[in-house]
Amino acid sequence: MLKRLALSVSIFMAAVLAVSAQCSGFHTIRECTPPDISDFKRFGQSRSRMVEAKKSFTYQVVLFGGYDYKIGICTEKGYYPVQFKIINANDNTVFYDNANDDYTETVGFTVEKTKNVIFEITVLASKKEFKDATDARVCSGVAIYWRKVPKTGF
Repeated sequence: MLKRLALSVSIFMAAVLAVSAQCSGFHTIRECTPPDISDFKRFGQSRSRMVEAKKSFTYQVVLFGGYDYKIGICTEKGYYPVQFKIINANDNTVFYDNANDDYTETVGFTVEKTKNVIFEITVLASKKEFKDATDARVCSGVAIYWRKVPKTGF
């Protein structure tokens, strides 16, 4: 009995890891990379994840002050648009919502003081119909690039 339980748990864990690995590195694909990033570096808090379309997922990120950021959002073909919000983690105010910007997939901004923010991503998949939750699973990525704010003036 104990061997069967261990085998069942092992099979379940292998299945979970296989699904997670399927999206590993998805944020590094060309469609996720913002334009004009030649002097930017990929930020270590970029992520890829298997998500369920039409359901929001969130993750918290620390954006350091004194840096410019460019963010690219992506998902698999046929699952667009993707709604992306940047929310202040301290008081839940929304800094940015791409729904107000025709669901653009890239955004750039400067952070003056270090902030804890929440990225909320919803794969809307407005032209897709799903049979069940398994059918609605899709890879999604958030590619974050950063650079030190260039010095200006004389």
